[in-house]
Parts: sequence; structure tokens; C-alpha cells
Amino acid sequence: MKALHFGAGNIGRGFIGQILVHSGFDLTFSDINKEIVDTINMYKSYEIEILGDTSYLDKIDGIKAIYVNDPKIIPIIAEMDIITISVGANVISSLANLISKGIIYKIQNKKNNLVNILACENLFRCSSVLKQRVLNVLSIEYHEYLEKNVGFVDTVVDRIVSFNNTKKNKILFVRVEEFKEIICDINQFKGSIPNIINMKLSSNLDAYSERKLFTLNTGHAITAYLGLLYGYNNIYNAILDHDIYNIVYGAMKESGNVLKFRYGLNENKHSNYINSILHRFKNSFLVDDLIRVSRNPLRKLSNNDRLIKPILGTLEYKCSNINLVKGVAAALCYENNKDVEAVKLNFLINSKGINYVLSEISGLDLALPVVTLITEYFYFFKKLCIRKI
Repeated sequence: MKALHFGAGNIGRGFIGQILVHSGFDLTFSDINKEIVDTINMYKSYEIEILGDTSYLDKIDGIKAIYVNDPKIIPIIAEMDIITISVGANVISSLANLISKGIIYKIQNKKNNLVNILACENLFRCSSVLKQRVLNVLSIEYHEYLEKNVGFVDTVVDRIVSFNNTKKNKILFVRVEEFKEIICDINQFKGSIPNIINMKLSSNLDAYSERKLFTLNTGHAITAYLGLLYGYNNIYNAILDHDIYNIVYGAMKESGNVLKFRYGLNENKHSNYINSILHRFKNSFLVDDLIRVSRNPLRKLSNNDRLIKPILGTLEYKCSNINLVKGVAAALCYENNKDVEAVKLNFLINSKGINYVLSEISGLDLALPVVTLITEYFYFFKKLCIRKI
């Protein structure tokens, strides 16, 4: 079977590409970075270092790549059995026009194979979002064909990539943690479900999606924002700080209460899930850079993302949220003049105030007591020795 993966970055090579090749797919990468595309085509392979209790190398070979702006990609899209994507949640919609052209080519050239598209991003129901973007640019005469022949399969993906991926100038080399998970909505596939190693299927993907968002993503972000305030560089060093650990653990317990009420998650199983994530954060071999984890603070402070959405859940179910509050306050303190969103966040706070950000960016009702708490902790954290980047 043939697979096309958009995004030959660290997640593309270190996770999705790995499982597709090991599942027997004939894999083509597509990327905007011509150097990466040319290097893949030169060597037809790359190495992954798996960082667990012991580390080992995994060679991924038999691959090829095509530049995303190469016109030849249109017929390639039409031939695929599966298309996977990891280009970043902020830019995934830019692929809608390209995918629609591939679908039209498929129709016009009577390519009858079904295709499933899996967007592997940190965005809720990302494949469904992409589907709507494709429908928006695709002529209505092709909509029926798309509904019958193209599956947009929502996924939840989880693997942490090491920030330090240099090895003897090998630009394709990537270091990743041993843990990997991909969960797909079983009801969205067209035709036979492809046999992909490590893939789990669920008819209740929303529960898994929010479990990851409220636990891994929430904990990861809070560790990063607090870690920068306390002067650390990576997740491993930050989570070993007793104060940070207690806040992060407390935040994940608080968001877990929301999941318990909303989806009936088993408390003991979820507690084990929390502990497994904290264990992953303590992987000393994994260089998980705090600046990387902290980037795009405006998105992370929006009301449908990892910091505010759990708090809204605690208000809905009348649960405690003091540690989640501290996490939001730490995020509001984030300063990085190389991050466009961080610069805008700082400008809004300095020119319009905290209340404006919490109302307009986070969508919080300013009459809520939680807004006062966030503001108090923001000024408390501001008194710390803030690391400016």
C-alpha cells in the first residue's frame, strides 16, 4: 500500500514515518524544506534514536520525498491509499487546496481507490477541520465523491521528540522517547481499516482527545512556563523541582476530575496515566526544550486549548482549580522576543491589561472569581526572577 506523509519534520520522521514504514507502506514524504527533501532522496533512509531506559537506533529505509510545491505531487496524491499529516496545527489548512486538486485529478483520471487522510496534529478533531477546509475550496459537484471515497480520520497522537537532534551533520537524524500512541476514530475510515502498528481504534475519540489535551498537553505546558520562570532549560530539570512538580501534578489531578465527570473515566486508570506522563517528563535522555514547548502562547491560552479549557471544565463541574490557575498565570508571564505570539501577548498585557487578555483571548467572564485568582498569581510570578529570551 502507498502512503504520503506531509511534513518531514521531527514528528513526521520520528513517529508517523516510522510506524508507516514498519507497517509495510511504500512511503513518500512531502515537505516545504527542499534540503530535507533532497537529502531523503539521496539516502533513501534515516536513523531514529529511541530514548528509553536504554537507547537504541532504528533505521527507516526504502523512502522517498517530493517538494510540496512540485506539480508532480498532484497525481501522487491521487494514487495514495493513506495520507498522513504533521505540518503543525497552525498551517494545516494551507494543504486544503493541494488536497482538493489531488481529489479532482483522482476523479478525472478515474482512480477508484479509496483514500484515508489522517491529520496527526495537536488540534481537536483536526482531520474534520481539514475536511471542512477542503469542502470549502472544492467545487460542490465533487462533494458527493469526497463523502463516499475520502475518509478524514480524526486522531490523537502522542510522542515527545528530543530537541537535540544533531548527529554528525545528519539532518534527518531524530531522537524520540520510547513511548508512542496513535488513536483513530474507527467510524471515519473509508473501506478497510489499514493495518498500522501501534494504532488503536476508538468509537469515543473525544474522551481520548481531551484526556491527552487535559493531561499531557496541560502538564507539558505548565511545566514549561513554570520552568522558564524558575530558570530551567528543559522539561527534565524543571519537573525535578519540587514546587513545579507539585503544581503540575495538582493541575493534572484537577483536569482529571473534569474528565471523570464528563466521560466517566476510571479514577485509578487515569491516576496511572498521570504517573506515566510524569515518568516520561523525567526521562533524562530526552532534551525537551522549554522554549519549544512554550511557543505560541496565544493559542495555548485560547478557550479551547490546554490551559483554559480544563479551567472551564472545573467551573462547569464545580471542581478545584488552583493549580490550573497557577499554570495560566505562569503562561501569561512568558516573554520571548523571537516568538511572534509571545510578543503580541506581552504587548496586549502592557497596553490593555490582564483582564483584556483573559476576556478577549481566553474568553473568560471577568466577573468570575477565577479571573481575580489568575491576576493575583500573575503578579506573584512577575516578582520572580523571570528569564527573558
